[in-house]
Amino acid sequence: MRILPHARKLVGASLFAVLVLAPATAFAQQASSDCLKGGDLFKARIGWIQKIQAMPKKHADPVLACSLFNNLSSANARVLAWAKTNKDWCSIEDNQIAGLEAESTNVSNIRGKACAAAAQFAKLKRQAEQAAKNSQDDAFSVDMHSDPLAPRVKIPPSAL
Repeated sequence: MRILPHARKLVGASLFAVLVLAPATAFAQQASSDCLKGGDLFKARIGWIQKIQAMPKKHADPVLACSLFNNLSSANARVLAWAKTNKDWCSIEDNQIAGLEAESTNVSNIRGKACAAAAQFAKLKRQAEQAAKNSQDDAFSVDMHSDPLAPRVKIPPSAL
């Protein structure tokens, strides 16, 4: 059987592709799985952002806000670490990383304010509970609320 010269080139190119490019394909699959992992990290981060945006604008629970911003801050740190590590393989531009760093700084500042408000709220609540406990011996005060921060209703002695 006689092999034509162009058939030899085709067989040689096929053999080259199998031997040389197969490890490169496996490496590319590894890189793409790392890039897919980044997508999962971004989705988790977006989930925390959506939970924060779902909070009421007024009268939000400061303890819950502190917790959500803590979780968002840690999610931002994971995304930023992944982006810096996989910058070259996943085609992440420098301005995208700079944007993530700026957002991470902004979230950290907001988190600090939310957690400070939560600490202040807890302190005021403890003080109000202590004041309510100390004034329970007053025979004419009635607790009309379950909220310790609500003002107590005083009944004048003449009404009794």
